[in-house]
Amino acid sequence: MVIHDHSDNARPMRRRGKRTLTPAMLDAVAELAGPAPAFPGKFDVVRVLRALRRPLGLSRNAFELLVCMVERTATGDWEKGATPFIYAHNTTLLNWTGLCLSSLRRAIRDLAEARMLTAHDGRNGQRGRRWQGDEDASRVGFSLASLRYRWPGFMEMLEAERRHRSQIRFLRDAIADLNGVIRQRAEQQGDDAAILQASGIMRRRLRSESIETLSVYHDDMKALWHRLEACPVPVDNPSPDARWTPKVAPMDPNSGTHYTDTKNNLSEIKVVNVAATGRNRIEAMRSAAPADPVVTSSGPDLSALRGFRATSTFYLEICPPLRDLCPSEKPTQPQLTDAAEYLSGQIGITHHAWRQACVVLGRLQASITAIIMAARLHRGEPIRYRDAYFRSLVDRGARSALYLDRSLYALRDACARMTRPPGPSRPSCPVGLRQ
Repeated sequence: MVIHDHSDNARPMRRRGKRTLTPAMLDAVAELAGPAPAFPGKFDVVRVLRALRRPLGLSRNAFELLVCMVERTATGDWEKGATPFIYAHNTTLLNWTGLCLSSLRRAIRDLAEARMLTAHDGRNGQRGRRWQGDEDASRVGFSLASLRYRWPGFMEMLEAERRHRSQIRFLRDAIADLNGVIRQRAEQQGDDAAILQASGIMRRRLRSESIETLSVYHDDMKALWHRLEACPVPVDNPSPDARWTPKVAPMDPNSGTHYTDTKNNLSEIKVVNVAATGRNRIEAMRSAAPADPVVTSSGPDLSALRGFRATSTFYLEICPPLRDLCPSEKPTQPQLTDAAEYLSGQIGITHHAWRQACVVLGRLQASITAIIMAARLHRGEPIRYRDAYFRSLVDRGARSALYLDRSLYALRDACARMTRPPGPSRPSCPVGLRQ
């Protein structure tokens, strides 16, 4: 019996005239003996592969060859109990992909090294002409069943890619918003250099998909905006010289009043004399209640926090992901709101929804709303459509129906239960908080 060493230090199995087998290829063949973790459909596999073009790390030829192979398989081969298999000869694969023979062999080896497929050679192990075996004969070609074992990893990569795309879209929108206000301010000041600098950042932001690079571009735009904001806007006051006074033709008695449609015939104006007892009617109208009274409330009642006050340390305790975005352990309120803005992009909130929340709720309450959502997601609570959920909270805040204090009290109690040491049962509510 021959035992193959599958460790990282194992050398490839080289056989003259036969396929060279690496430890990764041997591991891919060995895992086919175990049960598959998932059985995705053919079109689901194609859709996920095209969405993971960058995270897979494959070369362009290898990626296009893998997608082409999956598309050429039968739909029923991806069902449970069947095996997706490709019987195509090298000539057929060359016609499908348009590659040369050396590029095709290199792409197949890259896919085998990445454990995306397994090669099944003929009876003598030769890399020659491939044929479809009968029921009792072994099939020769490429098996794509390894994709079933990669499927859980594909799902994790797809979720990470969605978060990455949402963060990139959020940063690009934020840079575009700053570009609008910078161009307006620079045109007022006549600063053409600032306009050119902002335009260059706008062009470069579309060429980069790195969050670190886009964050640097966003900081550059903010620095440019602060520099323009520090400079006063020049005001063009008109000259008091009489030469700039417009000349207006004098009015004659027949022309009447300019720019009016009223008649100058005073005999047609109806004058209603108020009786001496008419003031009683006027005073009664003044004292009458309005037909549609306006409900007036104080400031804390209209706030979504309902008078709740907390320190920045409290928000860091209920939302641990916020710690990585804050520059210190005790951030100030501007630092906390800036960190919450970046956090909103990480949890799937678009920049347009964030801007609306800042207008409707204010920057502080919008930040607290995003922090509450992030804290719930960190605890494992499901929120399917996160941007729509955030917009619904903003809509409730516009109707004074948003109660952030209740969510903050609940998160505080949950954190207290997690940090409380085990001991005898305590009352559900302290005596000092009962009403």
